[in-house]
Amino acid sequence: MEFRVFGAVEAVADGVRLDLGHARQRSVLAALLVDLDRPVPAERLIDRVWGDKPPLRAEGVLRTYVSRLRRVLGSAIVRRDGGYLLDAEPDDVDLHRFRDLTARARRLDDSGQALELVEQALALCTGDPFAGLGTPWFEAERQAVAAELDAAQAHRVDLALRVGRHTELLAELPLRAAERPWDERLAGQLMLALYRAGRAADALRQYRTTRDALVEHLGTEPGPELRELHRRVLDSDPRLTGSGRRVPQLLPAAPAAFTGRERELAALDVLLDRAPVAVVTGGGGVGKTWLALRWAHGHRDDFPDGRLHVDLRGFDPVAEPLAPDAVVRGFLGALGVPPREVPAEPDAQAALYRDLTADRRLLVVLDNARDTGQVAPLLPGGTSCAVLVTSRHRLTGLVATRGAVPVPVDVLDEPQAADVLARHLGADRVAAEPEAADVLARHGGGLPLALGVLAARAKAAPHVPLAALAEEVREARLDALDTGDLPTSLRAVFSASLRVLGADAVRLFGLLGLVPGPDVGVPAAAALADRPVPLVRRALRELEDAHLVQQHVPGRYRMHDLVRLHARELADDPAALERLCDHYCHVASVAAAMFTPGEPHRRPPVPPLVGPEPEFADHREAARWVDEERACLLAIAVHGQPRHAAHLSRALARYLDTSAQVHDALALHTVAAERTGDGFALTNRGFCLTRLGRPEEALPFLRRAQAVVGDDLALENLVYTQLGITVGGLGRHEEAAEFHARALAAARRGGFRHSVAVAQINCGDQDIRFGRYEQARLRLQESVDIARELGDWGLGAVALSTLGVLHGYLGDKAEADECFEQALKYSSDRVGMLRMGMLFDAAATKHRLYGPEAALPRYREALDFSRRTGYQAEQVRVHTALAGALRELGRAEEAAEHAARAEELRANLR
Repeated sequence: MEFRVFGAVEAVADGVRLDLGHARQRSVLAALLVDLDRPVPAERLIDRVWGDKPPLRAEGVLRTYVSRLRRVLGSAIVRRDGGYLLDAEPDDVDLHRFRDLTARARRLDDSGQALELVEQALALCTGDPFAGLGTPWFEAERQAVAAELDAAQAHRVDLALRVGRHTELLAELPLRAAERPWDERLAGQLMLALYRAGRAADALRQYRTTRDALVEHLGTEPGPELRELHRRVLDSDPRLTGSGRRVPQLLPAAPAAFTGRERELAALDVLLDRAPVAVVTGGGGVGKTWLALRWAHGHRDDFPDGRLHVDLRGFDPVAEPLAPDAVVRGFLGALGVPPREVPAEPDAQAALYRDLTADRRLLVVLDNARDTGQVAPLLPGGTSCAVLVTSRHRLTGLVATRGAVPVPVDVLDEPQAADVLARHLGADRVAAEPEAADVLARHGGGLPLALGVLAARAKAAPHVPLAALAEEVREARLDALDTGDLPTSLRAVFSASLRVLGADAVRLFGLLGLVPGPDVGVPAAAALADRPVPLVRRALRELEDAHLVQQHVPGRYRMHDLVRLHARELADDPAALERLCDHYCHVASVAAAMFTPGEPHRRPPVPPLVGPEPEFADHREAARWVDEERACLLAIAVHGQPRHAAHLSRALARYLDTSAQVHDALALHTVAAERTGDGFALTNRGFCLTRLGRPEEALPFLRRAQAVVGDDLALENLVYTQLGITVGGLGRHEEAAEFHARALAAARRGGFRHSVAVAQINCGDQDIRFGRYEQARLRLQESVDIARELGDWGLGAVALSTLGVLHGYLGDKAEADECFEQALKYSSDRVGMLRMGMLFDAAATKHRLYGPEAALPRYREALDFSRRTGYQAEQVRVHTALAGALRELGRAEEAAEHAARAEELRANLR
């Protein structure tokens, strides 16, 4: 529980403000809070709460107030030694926490840490203490606390001046000095802040203002301390700046076209608050130096002792990285050490550098660092300096050993990239050719360096339309981003990052440029490189540390588009892409076998292993792999050999269908069908269209597949199964029954037990439709028996669900309920079409047996599931059924809403 006396007296428990009653009752709590953990006698409490006007039977009234407070605060108020005591921790009362923080600050030697404590203390003071409580005792307490606040504010300003925050103080001190013109301490603080900001004349003017106020109001001259400060300002005493030493100013000019990066700039502000070192990391050309310089120039006044800067050339395309001892010697010179006084030994030079910087408020910018070893000798002494490092490496050693704050920098988003280009080229030129400018901004890939190169080329030829440059960028992005000057050539920038990597990492970098998907996992990268997984992991870590790849989710790596283009140019293994495609086909086969073990005849033969052997504990892990790799698998189908497309289409068809990933399935099967004309791909393409509620579009593909069946019994079974479902959806049920019978015959001839069960379910469904209930029961019972034999309860769930429908038609309520309960139980860990169909069948059967009211919960569950899977055709069916059920119940308005939604979705499907 927390207690507050600044502002209204309050008690807060778990973030909820408690009701403490009227002002007198709150006064009792406030009087106890002041003497926390000390008994306050009743007569003293009465004096504090009522002053010289106590009520009749004051002690009885006091007991009543205490009793009410106990009901709110629990056992916090106790009776002890003839008085009342509030039992709470000092940290839980804002007044006592304020006093503790200010006392601790006065005991600290470190001004920065002390300032942090005082600022925490003052942040607690959100209003006048004991607001609304007006007895003489509270008035006296209020004045005493106000004096403590004034002292804390003055201490805060002294500390802020010591750590170099004079510019920040100038936003508040003039106003306070105007309100209290005879306050000599405040006047001295303002004079010092003005002087350190380079405004000596204003400091002298402030002295005269204060002297005039003292003479006029108090009839006295300023005291000796203020007069001494005045004299030192007149004499330009170097000690007033915090040191009499040289103030280095080595920062390069601020970037002119800088934009955005608010999040990163805010992250860098922690330099002033808690951490002495920040490490700005990111890939080449991403704008790390721009960011560092922008922040450094924006905080010049926070570092009165100067700013050091060096380009360490850690990733220079030509020059070697600078040695730390050479940099230290340069810094010593900037700090005013004559060359003859620089020690001969590097260790002694570094020690002198640390000594000179130990008590300064100095900013050190170490740009383009290669590694922690290059940076560590350049860190200043003490904790009052701030260090800003930029590097393409993460410098995890610096983060781990020196408490550095990592600040990652990614590419610009599209609006920021457009803004950078407009700042370079001018708004008028961009407005004249907005489409071309948009192309340039997008093809710059969000890299400030690339955008700068494009802008430089455009400015060098102002008579050439931007459209011409945009067309060149479309045709050859990296060539268009080459100025001929190594520091601004993207190829040279990327190559410089590779120079510091090992041979395995460099080789893998080139091969990763061949990956057709959006990213790659470790096993696939191992297959691509034809190397063991541990070696590939090390190489990927190297590339990630150099910001050449990004591990955007654990275990998966991607490249920036422009980096990928450069990597592809370096790839030197023609067989690498085929290895990757073969790897995906093998793993997809293994995953599919785990998901549908009873259908090997529908899947292609498992190809030879390429890369590491997949290790799936169960079908759930296999399904997760397919979901993670879905975009990559589709890319393999497009960019691999035609055989890869056909293989993936056939291997993954069942999983993609049962998990309701219909649109991805359609994309995969379409690619495979168009590239190969494969019968399985044609069938699966057609069936996806049926699933999407477009059976008329599906039939031509299914007929084409029917024409190439030949003696392939597995394909024959699949084609007739899908034809039966498709024509059944068109209301042609006799034709559907014939197709399902032919599918059953093919399955029996081929010995495909799983497909026999599926065909019997489909035939049984048609038998139910035609009233052949006993024949349907026999078919469905055979399906249940086969599912039990195969141990496939996904299949068993479908059979049981259809049995439930049969019992519903027979009026067998208990049997129908039992079948659906078991079916939904067995399908609980499955997603997609199987469960959606079961939920709808269960709802429709409930409707038939128990009426519309009983069916509504199941219908809504089916609707929710179909929405979560994004399957609109099923949503149409459920909305239509819901509309009918609601009309039966007389809820016409709700029914109309569902009917309208069904029609809207049906139009979308068309």
